[in-house]
Amino acid sequence: MRRFVLSVLIISVLLVSVVIFGAGRKYEIAVVVKIAGIPWFNRMAEGVEQAAKELGVNAYLIGPATADPAPQVQMVEDLVTRGVDAICVVPNDAKALKPVFNKAREKGIVVLTHESPFETEAIDWDIETIDSVEYGRMAINEIVRVMVENGIQCTEENPCGFVMLVGSLTVPLHNYWADVALEYAKKYFPFLKELTSRLPTAESVEDSRAAVLDLITTYGDKLKAVIGWGSLGPIGAAQAVYEKGLQDKIIVGGSAIPSTAIPYLSTGAMDWAQLWDPKDAGYAMVYIAKQILDGKKIEPGMEIPGLGPINIKGKVIYVNQIKLMRTPEDAEALGF
Repeated sequence: MRRFVLSVLIISVLLVSVVIFGAGRKYEIAVVVKIAGIPWFNRMAEGVEQAAKELGVNAYLIGPATADPAPQVQMVEDLVTRGVDAICVVPNDAKALKPVFNKAREKGIVVLTHESPFETEAIDWDIETIDSVEYGRMAINEIVRVMVENGIQCTEENPCGFVMLVGSLTVPLHNYWADVALEYAKKYFPFLKELTSRLPTAESVEDSRAAVLDLITTYGDKLKAVIGWGSLGPIGAAQAVYEKGLQDKIIVGGSAIPSTAIPYLSTGAMDWAQLWDPKDAGYAMVYIAKQILDGKKIEPGMEIPGLGPINIKGKVIYVNQIKLMRTPEDAEALGF
């Protein structure tokens, strides 16, 4: 009898310990970005940290030192081996990540992406905070607006040339925006012509600056506009244009953090900047991951705090929070 009672007591203590341990354990949610340490992803880290505090999870942001697929894949491999609860990735190359994503989901790890709405087979959800078609067309509309304001004349016979900078040729969303912009220009603005294939420099200020200096030398007066789809592309392009004193001759714009765009919008070396707040994206990824881990159903109308109700298309969750800055005051008003 004593042995029976003792056994029951031991089992009870073990069960209580398990319950207490389980209740005290925080979900571990890792956000793996394309490249660590640049302003865009530093801002995203703020959203991840905010979500961690508000939701009571262990969420953090990491990324490789260069925007290459291989080190990012290795980081995700390491997280799978560790057995984290959720992995959120801003892919350098979604196809390269597919095998490790499959491995993660086989282990019961939630897999989310951002800026990758076209490679969703191996993930649970992709999360976007903009309408990507509108975002791609916006750049062309801004170029045409500035051309009209500056009296730049172009025709189909004598077109104005533009060039696009992407983070790399494998970054899905950068290249999708570039595709949308090119198709839109061909259909509605045939007096615009892409001078050369998109260049993979937009995750580096220096690489973008050097590329645009080369383009100026190569194309001269034919080069009328540069679109940077990565957040450092427009900054490097604006530096090159300013160095050459071509602020009134070459239109520069694209995705850029407001605080980094202000000096160039002030000098006229940059004509506009557009983006969403990466802090919102960081928060949204962690929020959705937590909902899934809690067993909540993801459905249209679900509210993400601060971003409003979600829409769903296939495996893509999205809201539309595009920000457009044409003046230093526009950029300063966004506060980041």
